[in-house]
Amino acid sequence: MEEVQKLHITPQSKTQKVRRNLNLQEKARLWAILDEEKETSKQDTLEKIYTIEETEFCTKCNQLLVYSEEGFPCCRNKNCGFMSQYTLDYSPEWRYFVNDQKANNPNTSRCGNPIDPLLEESSYACKIFCSNGSSNEMKNLRRWSKWHSMPHKEKMLHEEFQLIGTYATNSGIPKIFIDHAKVIYKDLYEQKNFRGMKRDAIRAACIWIACWQNGCPRTPNEIADVFHIDRNSASLGCSSAEQLLQSHERTMDPEDKLQLCALTPSSFIDRFSSKLELSQEQALLAKFVAAQVEKRQLIPDNRPQAIAAGILYLISIHCHLGYSKGDIKSRLGDEASEVTINKCFKKLNEMHKEILPSWVHKKYKKTDVKKI
Repeated sequence: MEEVQKLHITPQSKTQKVRRNLNLQEKARLWAILDEEKETSKQDTLEKIYTIEETEFCTKCNQLLVYSEEGFPCCRNKNCGFMSQYTLDYSPEWRYFVNDQKANNPNTSRCGNPIDPLLEESSYACKIFCSNGSSNEMKNLRRWSKWHSMPHKEKMLHEEFQLIGTYATNSGIPKIFIDHAKVIYKDLYEQKNFRGMKRDAIRAACIWIACWQNGCPRTPNEIADVFHIDRNSASLGCSSAEQLLQSHERTMDPEDKLQLCALTPSSFIDRFSSKLELSQEQALLAKFVAAQVEKRQLIPDNRPQAIAAGILYLISIHCHLGYSKGDIKSRLGDEASEVTINKCFKKLNEMHKEILPSWVHKKYKKTDVKKI
C-alpha cells in the first residue's frame, strides 16, 4: 500500500502552486529527453528556401530567356528548353476594407486606401450613401462627410469628372478615353482661361481631344449628341480647347505636345456601317474602298466624313441595299448633306471598276446608275 500524503489545504492556499521536489534520477531523465530532442532536430532536413531574382539569362545554359503566353520565363535554347515555375507578380494587391477581411484571412492585401492621382488632397477612405427614403440625419451626415473629405477645388473637379464619365459611358466610349479626358479637363481647369464658355462644351471638347489622341477621331457633331448640347457650342468648345492646350504647351518638347491623329475616311467607316446595319462583308468592302481612296488620294476637296458617306452610298447602289441619299444623311446624323453625298458618289462611280473588287460585279448584277 502506497502511502498518500494528504496536504492540509487552508482557504488562503487554494490557489497556491504546490512545488514538487524532484530527485536526482528524475532530473537526469528530463535532461536525457532534452538531449534527444536536440539531436533529432539537427538530423531533420531543413526546408529549402529559394531566392527568386529577375534575370534575363537561363540558369542552366546561360542563354536568353523569353516569356511564354502564361508569363513563365523559358530558355530559347532548343537543347535546354528550361522553364521556370516561378513568376514575379507585378499586379497590385488591392484591399477593399470589408468585414470579411480579418487578420486570419490569407487573402488580405497590403495596399492602402483607394486614391485618385488627379485629386491629390481628397480622401476616399469612407463614403456614406443615402437613398431617397433615408432620414434627414443620414443625408446631413453624407453632406458633412463629403464636405470634409475633399477641398472645394477638388470637389468641383470630382463632380465634373463624374459628369464626363456618365455621359461618355452611356455612349459606349472606352474607359481609357474617359481617363484621358479627365486629365485634359484638369489641365484646362488649372489654366482658368475658359471663362464665358459653357462647361458642357469644355467637357465635350475634352472627350473630343481624347478620342483624337487615341486614334479614334469623332466629329464635334457626334460629341454634341453625346453630351446633348448645341452643335455650334460643341464646335466652339473643341476649337477653343485645342487652342488653349497649344498655347499652354508652347514651352514643352515636341514629343510632349498635343498630337492628334490624321482624319481619314477609314476613321468613320466602322461607325457609319454600324448605323446603316451593314453586314460584315459589306463593311469590309467599304473599308477596302476607303483604303483605295486614301492610297490614290482621290476626292481631296471634300471632308473625310462626306467621302465616307459617299462610299457607303456607292456600296448601297452596287450591292442593292436600297438606301437613298436622304436615308444615309439622316442615319449618319447630318454629317454630310445630300448634295455633298451625291457629288462624292459621282466622283467615285466614275472609277468604280478600279476601286471595287471584281467579285462585286460578278455577285451583284450591274446597276443602271443613270436612272438614279
